[in-house]
Amino acid sequence: MDEFFDDPAGTIETYVEPEIAAQPLMFNDAARQPFEIPIAPNAGVTLVSAEQQKRREKLRELEEERIKFVREKDQEERIQKQSRKEKGQQYLLQFQTELKKDIEARKTANQQAQELRSQNKSEYKNSWDKIASNIALKDGEYPGEKDVAKMRQAILNKRKDLTK
Repeated sequence: MDEFFDDPAGTIETYVEPEIAAQPLMFNDAARQPFEIPIAPNAGVTLVSAEQQKRREKLRELEEERIKFVREKDQEERIQKQSRKEKGQQYLLQFQTELKKDIEARKTANQQAQELRSQNKSEYKNSWDKIASNIALKDGEYPGEKDVAKMRQAILNKRKDLTK
């Protein structure tokens, strides 16, 4: 099988200059040489009629106007965005100050309510005293039609039991 891969002409010897072979291809001077292409005398010049020239000028002017319009519109949008941002910051600041005032007002109202509750608590020694203060103890004071004498007596007895 080795015979199949052998070259009948023998080995080919090549000589590579060691300085060029050591450098990558992009640094190789031979690779940097420009191609020499013959250029016709008027190859890059195209003749344009006066009508085409006017059309190009008009298109360029329209493009410049469009760019100017876009820049102006962009500037207006930036100014509007900045003003909206400032208004939002002012609203946020106002909202925060109002919120702080409301919180302080609620705190003071809650403290006052807590003080009233604590005063009411200390006024009665037990809860049955408070209940007894809310009922009519005399027979003629009760505005209703039903007889609640037994209920009144039960509440008063309960209060007496707790205070003993």
